[in-house]
Amino acid sequence: MTAVHNGKHSIAASKRLIYSIIIVAITMLMEIAGGIISHSLALLSDAGHMLTDLFALILSWVAHKFSVKKSDSQRSYGYHRLQIIAAFVNGLTLFLIAAVIIIESIKRFIFPVHVEWKIMLIIATLGLISNIIVFFILHSKCESNINIKSAVLHVIGDILGSVAAILASVIIMLTGWQVVDPILSVFVSVIILSSGYKILKNSCHILLEGTPEDVSAEEIKSEIISKLPEVIDVHHIHAWSLSDNYFILTMHAKIKQNGQHTNILYEIKKILLNRFEIAHSTVEIEYDECVDSKILKH
Repeated sequence: MTAVHNGKHSIAASKRLIYSIIIVAITMLMEIAGGIISHSLALLSDAGHMLTDLFALILSWVAHKFSVKKSDSQRSYGYHRLQIIAAFVNGLTLFLIAAVIIIESIKRFIFPVHVEWKIMLIIATLGLISNIIVFFILHSKCESNINIKSAVLHVIGDILGSVAAILASVIIMLTGWQVVDPILSVFVSVIILSSGYKILKNSCHILLEGTPEDVSAEEIKSEIISKLPEVIDVHHIHAWSLSDNYFILTMHAKIKQNGQHTNILYEIKKILLNRFEIAHSTVEIEYDECVDSKILKH
């Protein structure tokens, strides 16, 4: 049932990405045209952000499609890491977008440009509606996939960009204060930087094979020893993530001389799966001193 559920979830996620790509592409072209006609940096910034979003969504879709491919002799773990690499690249693009917007904003402070607020307001409003639709297509309360999350953060940046463009056009309409356009663009850039940092931090942690947040070596050791009296000690625990929700673990377990090797191994793996959601584990059973420790001594 789990495999069937995961398969359906994968197909649904793939469709959500395709629908989002189509909407973002149309909206981006609309904002580029509107930004050029109205001379609005906020609109052009949002369009530029949407261009990288389009790239990010396509990258996420490709990574998602490859991640469900079966493993082979050259890639024994399959293609799961592609989703993390896609998330990492998406995080980097968010930093790049923010830097470009800030540089352009500085130029506008020095050399102000007259903005056609009417065109800007219409295009920004249409952009906001499109971005909200894409957000609801991609967003899911139970979504734990970092690849999809990175795409959602890009879309949130687009929503903020559209809101900033709408706000800027309204302020220009009411006050004629043209400099508000680059000011709000900088504000959106700061938020984009924050989103990019979170994605880079999480994806780097996985790529560096850091211990998953919900996994504690001490807790694993304590749980196994307390539940299985035959286990004397647990050591050399190494846990990492293949992707954001695929945990892997290796460990050594020292058991009593009369302990049943196969039965204890089964119980340990059952604890790892049921208690810590670690489906892929390699457990080395020992009766005497750890072989690795002996080798290191010599």
